[in-house]
Amino acid sequence: MRWSIKNDLAEIARLAGEIESFGEVQGIPEPVIFSINLSLDELITNIINYGYADNDEHNIIINLQAGDAEAVVELRDDGLPFNPLELPDPDTGQSLDERPIGGLGIYLVRRMMDQVEYRRQDNQNIMTMKKLYFDK
Repeated sequence: MRWSIKNDLAEIARLAGEIESFGEVQGIPEPVIFSINLSLDELITNIINYGYADNDEHNIIINLQAGDAEAVVELRDDGLPFNPLELPDPDTGQSLDERPIGGLGIYLVRRMMDQVEYRRQDNQNIMTMKKLYFDK
């Protein structure tokens, strides 16, 4: 399935509902859909808030494929080049008051998904994420 959303935070909730419907039809387990939606929420929010040097409208493309034992999500944007996987993991041993703001979203994505990859191609940031499941 393929979706195109605008760089507007209101689009994230609509996308989440459509992914839930797709997951139900495809028999993707609910915890997998939850992980996908939470990861996309984090990544798309960062794209919208920090990824563009202008205030123009941009499209963000999401592709989701359901296989027998895994779901594969591809997220594409035409924002500024940025590989979030280059960020170090936050120090989760610190208290919330001691921790610097930011970085937990990407950390969460890395922990929730089984595989996360980034590449820059054709002036686009492309994140590919896989989530395994076995009980369809």
